[in-house]
Amino acid sequence: MPRVAAVSGPTTLTSRRRPRWCRSAACAGAATDRSPGKARWRQGWYACNTRGLQVGPSKPSQALPGGDMAVPRYRDRPTHRAPVAGLALGLVVGLLAAPAWSRPPVVDVGSTAADWGYGPDNGPDRWGQLSPQFAACSTGGSQSPVALQQADAVAAPCVPLRFRYRSSPLYATNDGKALRLGYDRSSFLVVDGLSYELVELRFHVPAEHSIDGGVADGELQLIHANNRGDIAVVSVPLEAGRRPNRILKRILEHAPTAPGERYHGRNVGVNPLFLLPTRRHYYTYVGSLTRPPCTEGVRWYVMDTPLEVDAADLRALGQIVGANARPVQPLNGRAITKVCDL
Repeated sequence: MPRVAAVSGPTTLTSRRRPRWCRSAACAGAATDRSPGKARWRQGWYACNTRGLQVGPSKPSQALPGGDMAVPRYRDRPTHRAPVAGLALGLVVGLLAAPAWSRPPVVDVGSTAADWGYGPDNGPDRWGQLSPQFAACSTGGSQSPVALQQADAVAAPCVPLRFRYRSSPLYATNDGKALRLGYDRSSFLVVDGLSYELVELRFHVPAEHSIDGGVADGELQLIHANNRGDIAVVSVPLEAGRRPNRILKRILEHAPTAPGERYHGRNVGVNPLFLLPTRRHYYTYVGSLTRPPCTEGVRWYVMDTPLEVDAADLRALGQIVGANARPVQPLNGRAITKVCDL
């Protein structure tokens, strides 16, 4: 089990007066510390807008010896809990395999570059046989991806996905199985009263989830986690077209093309807000990570509308690591919910 270290204590905010940039009554007792300038403004803004989050230092996650990741320290609002099965925090850290994004990522804890892949000898049908740590890949009852059918989904009231993303330098690695992007601290997904910090972006070609029998040309997975051990993944189908996406093009311009290569571009900024479709209705269900060790208890939010990108860019993406989509898995009675976004 990987060791876990929490980031040093949260930013403390105390004052008697409401800062002029606070708009809510919740800010009545919140202000900044005595640090000057932009740092003071930023700390005060978080006090008024993160609504219960304890925000740690604004820098990439710190690594421990051996590749373990220090998990961001923050607190969820005391409202409704999302129906996500709790996972051991150390397990989440190991599975996401995002050690320090201030340096490039490594492959998942518990696996090596030669252990598993997408070929006939080490592909998805054989993952569960390659290592005892991968047993859930073949024996788990709540695996991902799945086939989504609008006719079978349960309609639910509109619950918005709030993306509080900030721009980050480009941290990219080609681990031989996927193009993976690390991300700086302090970017959050907030949904149903819970907050998750953005940890990693992964690309799959073709898409892993299917919607009404159709499979998109690609899929972007934005992986989030919190310090309770919960994982939330936002899935964006990618559709080949004629509309270039400047963020995807920027990523591909610098993406490492050989397995094991890494890239850190301090002056190359990316923001996944521009990799999200305008219409954000989504399907949600509880599943698993789609690559070994296939850990379950992951809350998925799959966008029902694909993001159109340049067909040439999708081809380039597929050439980087080849086909890396896991086949759809049985639902085994799991409920799929269709939710509209405000």
